[in-house]
Amino acid sequence: MPFEIVWDKGGYVFSELVYEYSNCIKKSPEGILKEHYEKYQDKKGKERFRFKSKTNNISFASRYVTDDYQNIFQTLEILDNYEVVVNGKKYKRNIIAFILHLMQRFREKDDILIRVACALHLLTYHLDGKKANPSKIIEILRNEGKFEEKLKEFKKTSTNGKKRLWCCIRDYKKGLYHEIFTNAIKEVVSNNSYAKELIGTWKNLPMNQIELPGDVWNNSPLFRNNLFANVLDLNTIPQSWNMPQIVRDIYNQLKDNEDIKDFYPEQFDITFDFVPRMCNKKLCNVCLFEENSVASICIPTKDKYCPVALLSCGYIAECEEEECIIKQGISKGICRGGLK
Repeated sequence: MPFEIVWDKGGYVFSELVYEYSNCIKKSPEGILKEHYEKYQDKKGKERFRFKSKTNNISFASRYVTDDYQNIFQTLEILDNYEVVVNGKKYKRNIIAFILHLMQRFREKDDILIRVACALHLLTYHLDGKKANPSKIIEILRNEGKFEEKLKEFKKTSTNGKKRLWCCIRDYKKGLYHEIFTNAIKEVVSNNSYAKELIGTWKNLPMNQIELPGDVWNNSPLFRNNLFANVLDLNTIPQSWNMPQIVRDIYNQLKDNEDIKDFYPEQFDITFDFVPRMCNKKLCNVCLFEENSVASICIPTKDKYCPVALLSCGYIAECEEEECIIKQGISKGICRGGLK
């Protein structure tokens, strides 16, 4: 589905739903959701379902619309019934407070980010078959032993079918939505010093605990079988369609390599843009992973955009002439496709 439809239509409908959920406390979560959901017949007369706006003639039918209904229903019900306390204040229907509660609860653990991810997965995606079961999830969240059991299961399957979850965690940690998330923390926590402490804790949670939020579209043999070929034992990397697991295995091999610093699995998400533009067209001779190719397309000028980022991924980025990591050569010759 084109992302424009997801954001322009789906985003409009769901933001309206969330606004009503946050501000109309007397309305039940199920009642609010049903007001934004309808059955209709398509052009062939087949019964379909879709989410809808109450104020405008905008509707959105997601790819798995009936499953999404159950996911959303479970999320809204749990946040409405699982009361959390942050800085002495009680909260319901607030996902930021829910996350802050988890950070406080597990502050002595070294895997806080994974625990937050596990709880968010329980909140939304851990259905009972294909049906929501909010009371069961609330029981798990309240019980230390049951939560730890689910955490073990989650860690074993963290790279399987959790693209939306890891996208969410990634966006809370970096980029445009990170600022929105941290501003939301300030709104929840009235104590400025404590809000700064929580924001600092969140910022410092290690990015290497986040899995690649990818799927089969990330998985190109041209890219997978050649990148890092000169520093990896490729025979130990599984030949599968599970790109998040492949990238996690690559990370586990490279994390102790002194020549490769600040690398974590989520960074591979650029393959959505990089592989179609570069690998599929076999443009090794102008690839930043080739030995000397960047020099042929890099024209360092501070008032211009970077041609390497534009060619490789279609990204508009200002030239970093003096502190350019590409010119430093950290990516040179790490792909077998460009090795001589």
